Amino acid sequence: MAQRGLCIRNLELARNMLAIQRRNVTSSTQDIQTGLTRKEMYEMVREQQSFKKGEICDSVSVYVRGGAGGMGYQRKNGTGGEGGSVWLEALSMYQNLNHIHHHHNRKYVAGPGDNANTNLIRGLKGEDSVVEVPPGTVATDLRTGKVICDVDREGARYLLQGGEKGGCLVNNYISKRGEERWVKLVLKSIADVGLVGYPNAGKSSLLSVLSTATPTIGSYPFTTLKPTVGHMQTIDRKMVVKIADIPGLIEGASENKGLGHVFLQHIERTKVLLFVLDVQGFTLNRRTPHRSPFETFGYLCRELELYMPGLTKRPIVVAMNKMDTAGSDPEYDQFLGLYKSKLSKLIKVHSIVPISCYTGQGLDQLQDLLYELKYKNKRKITEADVV
Repeated sequence: MAQRGLCIRNLELARNMLAIQRRNVTSSTQDIQTGLTRKEMYEMVREQQSFKKGEICDSVSVYVRGGAGGMGYQRKNGTGGEGGSVWLEALSMYQNLNHIHHHHNRKYVAGPGDNANTNLIRGLKGEDSVVEVPPGTVATDLRTGKVICDVDREGARYLLQGGEKGGCLVNNYISKRGEERWVKLVLKSIADVGLVGYPNAGKSSLLSVLSTATPTIGSYPFTTLKPTVGHMQTIDRKMVVKIADIPGLIEGASENKGLGHVFLQHIERTKVLLFVLDVQGFTLNRRTPHRSPFETFGYLCRELELYMPGLTKRPIVVAMNKMDTAGSDPEYDQFLGLYKSKLSKLIKVHSIVPISCYTGQGLDQLQDLLYELKYKNKRKITEADVV
């Protein structure tokens, strides 16, 4: 009896020490790899953002922690319940990561396992926590930079953080606190059509007249700083095309100059590339040379191929914008001639449409073309074309 009483007292002492240890885990605990406290790590990823109508949250960091295991019951060799796990699940009902940005301070903590006792020899498993994301989301460990999973299809489910085992004979009936990690979620699949072009080419203006989105429009470069998605639909709403306004690219974007990789990642899985070119050419500033529409198109294709080989093999539509300006017709004819003679064998373009967002020239033709590429020729765009 004395030995049994000693074992019970040791078990109670172990439980009390575990409770004290859990209470002592405060925000001052430092991460070994980053050297930041938990509070500093939280503040680093807790950036408040404001989204206008149509703007999307395409990247967000979340805190996940597996459930702690339940305490064992030594007297009757009872096993504590296993802690819950945190899962990542793809659901097509979501189009972006906005719902995660506003979810409980972006914390996902699984439930602890039940303790074993006289009436419950084997504790129940803790409740799981599920992070719901749209298909096309990539999860990366924020500390190590390693890719955890790539959610590429509807209903796919991946484990982000498992729960701890319950107390049993192996671990002296004492469970452990659930492990934690910071996970960065990046959305790479946001639209059917991706707008590609240099800054101030008129991409935001085109999106505003084709869809219900209200992007920021200005007469200066880099007006768009966040990806914006709009829905172009017919009157009966039977056909809907999602169009993404990607912030303007610059030369060297494939080498991550500026925010190159942040912008280019949204083009990876779009089915159609819509190049928006200024018929008058492009000049970033006084230090950079003037680029003709043909040179602009060539440099854009070069950046896409350097970022992901084979990206320009997808259906390409060129929208020659600002055709209402003076001297636009000769520039347009020159572009057609140069493309047919020098680039048509390397880059296959489905159609070249002269448009004007100011007068509405060519917009109806462009809309019909985008509907055709998504619906009538849907079978031709196979999964092999979409990474």
